[in-house]
Amino acid sequence: TSATTTTATTATTTTATTTTSVTTTTTQTTITFSAVGIYALSIPTCATWNENGTTTSGNQNGSLGYDLGSLYYPVSIFIDNDDILYVCDRDNARILKLYPNSTTGIIVAGNGTAGNESNQLRGPKGVAVDQYGAIIVADSDNYRIQKFLQNSTIGITLASNTSYNPLGQMRDLHIDVNNNIYITDSNNNQVGQYIPYSSMGIVLAGGGPSGSGLDQLYSPFGNFMDANNSLYVADSGNHRVLKYLPGSLNGTIVAGNGTAGSSLYQLNVPRSIIVDNNGYIYVADGGNSRVVKWTTNYTAGGVCIMGCTGAAGTAVNQMSGPRDLKFDRHGNIYVTDQANHRIQKYMIQLPTSPCSSTKTPVNYDASNGKQTATVYLEIEDAITGQIIPSTMHGVILETNINRGDDGGLYAELIYNRAFQEKHRSLDGWSTYGEGSISLSTDQPLSKALPIHLKFSFNSKATITSGLMNVGFYGINIQVQTYNSSFFYKPLLGAFIPNNKLTIGLRDSTGRITYGMSTVDVSSALVDNWSKFSSSIIVHDAAPTSNNIFFIEFPQGSFGEFEFNLISCFPPTYRNRTNGARMDIANAFAELKPGFIRLPGGNDLEGRSISERFIWNNTIGSLEHRPGRKGTWTGYNTEGFGLIELLTFAEDIGAIPILAVYAGYSLDQRSVPKNELQPYIDEVINEIEFLTAPAHKNRMGALRASLGRQEPFNIKYVEIGNEDWLGLGLITYSYRWSAYYNALSKRYPNITFIATTTEFIRPPPPATDDHHYRGPLYFIENFRHYEKLSRSGPKILIGEFSVENNDDLEFMNSSQFGRLQYPSIKSAVAESVYRIGFERNSDIVIGGCYAPVLQNIDNTQWTPNFILFNASLVVKSTSYLAQQMFGQHLGNIILNSTAYKNNNKKSYNVHKGQEGDGKLDKLYFIATKDTKNNTLIVKFANVDSKDILVNTQIKKSLISSNGIAYTLSAGSGIDPSTVQNTLSNPNAASIVTSSVFFINGTCSITVPSWSVVVVTIPL
Repeated sequence: TSATTTTATTATTTTATTTTSVTTTTTQTTITFSAVGIYALSIPTCATWNENGTTTSGNQNGSLGYDLGSLYYPVSIFIDNDDILYVCDRDNARILKLYPNSTTGIIVAGNGTAGNESNQLRGPKGVAVDQYGAIIVADSDNYRIQKFLQNSTIGITLASNTSYNPLGQMRDLHIDVNNNIYITDSNNNQVGQYIPYSSMGIVLAGGGPSGSGLDQLYSPFGNFMDANNSLYVADSGNHRVLKYLPGSLNGTIVAGNGTAGSSLYQLNVPRSIIVDNNGYIYVADGGNSRVVKWTTNYTAGGVCIMGCTGAAGTAVNQMSGPRDLKFDRHGNIYVTDQANHRIQKYMIQLPTSPCSSTKTPVNYDASNGKQTATVYLEIEDAITGQIIPSTMHGVILETNINRGDDGGLYAELIYNRAFQEKHRSLDGWSTYGEGSISLSTDQPLSKALPIHLKFSFNSKATITSGLMNVGFYGINIQVQTYNSSFFYKPLLGAFIPNNKLTIGLRDSTGRITYGMSTVDVSSALVDNWSKFSSSIIVHDAAPTSNNIFFIEFPQGSFGEFEFNLISCFPPTYRNRTNGARMDIANAFAELKPGFIRLPGGNDLEGRSISERFIWNNTIGSLEHRPGRKGTWTGYNTEGFGLIELLTFAEDIGAIPILAVYAGYSLDQRSVPKNELQPYIDEVINEIEFLTAPAHKNRMGALRASLGRQEPFNIKYVEIGNEDWLGLGLITYSYRWSAYYNALSKRYPNITFIATTTEFIRPPPPATDDHHYRGPLYFIENFRHYEKLSRSGPKILIGEFSVENNDDLEFMNSSQFGRLQYPSIKSAVAESVYRIGFERNSDIVIGGCYAPVLQNIDNTQWTPNFILFNASLVVKSTSYLAQQMFGQHLGNIILNSTAYKNNNKKSYNVHKGQEGDGKLDKLYFIATKDTKNNTLIVKFANVDSKDILVNTQIKKSLISSNGIAYTLSAGSGIDPSTVQNTLSNPNAASIVTSSVFFINGTCSITVPSWSVVVVTIPL
């Protein structure tokens, strides 16, 4: 631990110890690959590979080297969906990145010299790249897992060898689409999992002494996690591959027989495995210098597919000690030919006709006899069609509900930082050592923050003493720099030896301090407030979030000291000051939302008119933001105010739909008609503040003075929230007309959205639908928007979600079917509805699930989209379904025809014949991304049977490799029981697989109760 730069508003101070910190600005741009998509491909069962390999990295003759075109005992490789190759060049202590058709690498991690500094590696043996371009490395000989942010050569330690997290020599590393990390630890004979933002591993296999039992491993190397969360381990010392079902520590032998040998029933020190979506296993059989494919009937032995000469060598059809293997998106196999110091590529040879019909379709589970229906789908390619707006799939950010902002998206770690919780209290604060705390209103910091904490010593302190804060249900401490600040006022007679306080982060027992900083407060004037800022550098992550923030006085202190607005921030999304929590913000961004509705629903209205969202109370310095009583829970600090909200919308690429207060609050009181004008003026000032040029307008100049020079792009403004509820409907007619008439004339380029169309004039340009029901409601309302007039208002579906396991009344309590978490069943039903409104994009602006955020430790509403606690974020099944839609939208709709056998039905885009976009229990839409010339087909299957969709692009002979993204419960599993929770965050995940269009045709399996999105480059 060390002290860092400390500043005060009243004077320049001197630090106790000088440190240098490196700040890396990272652009959070989602890149185009999915980790599982690279590994788990749907390879035709009768596919073969060219037996001659092509050298893609290293020297073809097998010689080692140190230049960027050579390798020295390469180990692990990774290939992304752009065919970019990453090589773990072990003995050169570096990670190389090679672009397609280039044999010269670029160093992206490590500096080529073995070492344990943050820019060095020592014996790296595993590499993967996440969806943000961050490189994850098993830095094996340093016993640590390192993360290198995109375009950064400075590593961040995610996990290391500690007393509470033993971490030995790692032989392999993979990640999945949820950024879980899987490592093979050969020293400890185990395979472990590290969930995001945790430095403690979870043992998935092995973990005891070495042995040959089915619950034991002996010097394991490679690991692989398939789409069903089954784990495969290359148990090298036992010459076998084991498969572990989810939750089981006992494996089943699926390749090899446990004895070393060269027959096709044996393996000799297997080093790595991958598994395709047929369940076929591909093994880098290191001691036999070959690659062997094993079918699901492992007792039949394997089939040699590469290196089948029977001898190690450097010829193009030979290898020596293969160490790793991976698929690329085309189905080609890359092999780390370790002892030849090269990477070999083996081209897939696709069949020209379908494989034998004796092979069951992908996802068909023959063991339970599940039936599969067959559907035929024809799609017409076109260059024009009905336009799909970019806003089609969005999000809502309703502040306060479920602690979604304070204690959630807002990255502030200190709970009750200005002592406003529970009607002014010390909740969350306590002391240790000597001294006491109380509340005071004497000489407040500001009018907005009139109450503060007083720390008092009755006599000279004989021990170190201080105050501490528990955070919002804990504090997540990771290896990073935390920025802290506080306002401080010493009272007359107060004394601190050397005028130095210590701030920091430690565990709740007080035994382990993870980081601290010395703050020189000598510049503070008696009875005057001063602001101090300091950085806390953490070098070791805490194993749990059961931690505290502290401010500490040294022995010998006495007197009275006052504090207010005590703050501590971890690194924030896009490094924004006063910004968003990184992992939650990433979850928003990964949806690629077209819009974001803010500042929300009920919290906009407030419990009363005086407790409404008042925009100008949410801007400016934090000490001048009064906050307000939370509509749903606690106190709303509004630290994440109007500018922060709109900036966040820009950062995640979403168009803001700005909700404005419309004179009605949750106590069912409305502003009288003759008193409405000041509230309308309030909205005019808000829009001016956001949109007016800084140099021409008083409100625009105010915005610029707060650091935002450029206007925000406001295209949509919603007037009110759910005014169809209670007494709001009675008064909305005069409120709507007053607001709309005043605003629409002043802002003709903004689309104004009404919350209801009942009894209002003039007719609104757009209206907001909210639907909370059971699964059947959303399935049955697939065609709801087809039936609406094309001359009426546009539709925003501002809130919707499946709330119940059944289809009873939608406000059921949990005792009567209310969902606590979204399920696969609810996600599929919502996807049917999404397909329905996407097909009606001529009148639908877009739709979003609600609510989005849920702090699991403070929940008022279920189910929700994104679950979290202090250290973990979980993406629900509903989230995953929308993610598939948002990331693969398309901008025009293509005509499509579905039929069974030869009974064709033609379907129009909207207001069509019966069966439009639907055949029996299969729902679909075909769209096209004309910019990237990609066909996108979305399916939702609510049948208990798998459906095989024989798909044809009319008048096309294209042959192309596409990707299928699938969300399902799994064969034979009740879809209503599969839910992602904090205890089981990956019960469901998106499985990616390859699909092969040959002469414009392809067979796609849509599992029972599933969502499938297929993308095909044209």
